[in-house]
Amino acid sequence: MAKLNYLFILVFVIITPLQLHAQQGSGLGLKFGTNYNTSGKYFKDAGQVWKEPFGNVGYHAGLFYTMNSYDIYLRPEAVFTETRFQTVNGEAFTQRIDVPVLVGIRLFKLLTAFGGPSVHYTLEDNFLPSQSAEFNKRLRLGYQFGFGVAIGPVGLDLRYEREFNDQRINLDRILGADKSFRSEQIVLALSLRVFGP
Repeated sequence: MAKLNYLFILVFVIITPLQLHAQQGSGLGLKFGTNYNTSGKYFKDAGQVWKEPFGNVGYHAGLFYTMNSYDIYLRPEAVFTETRFQTVNGEAFTQRIDVPVLVGIRLFKLLTAFGGPSVHYTLEDNFLPSQSAEFNKRLRLGYQFGFGVAIGPVGLDLRYEREFNDQRINLDRILGADKSFRSEQIVLALSLRVFGP
């Protein structure tokens, strides 16, 4: 019986530090940053950026929660995003709530690589047809992937985001025509874990 008790104590002493290590970095945090709306034609977009550096730049801010298990983590986010892009006749913009759910891996203690699905709900815009007020047309599904650097509670990441399906838009007030497009963004984000170990 004494040997069994010693065995339980030994298992407890070994497992406890492992559990503490597994939970390091878990917690709730804030994130904010900029996003660049892109057409997917990067050489053309690079020329546009050169001419008007801030023409397609938006911003985002929100919350995230990271759940760590050793070097693998799950990170759901809730983010308010505003995107903008310039056209020949004016500016198109949208405001939405984004909810990405990312799975990531830590590399060499500092670097991270991640990806996962992202749900978008449009709050306001100036280019979707009026009938898109229906819930199922304002709710969109996409994906994100990227890389980042994490030092303690502070992180910086660069990610690419794209929606799965083309979206029919009405540019009458901007281009005078209907057109399909697929939302794409390059996102640069700074994050700070404020609760957790």
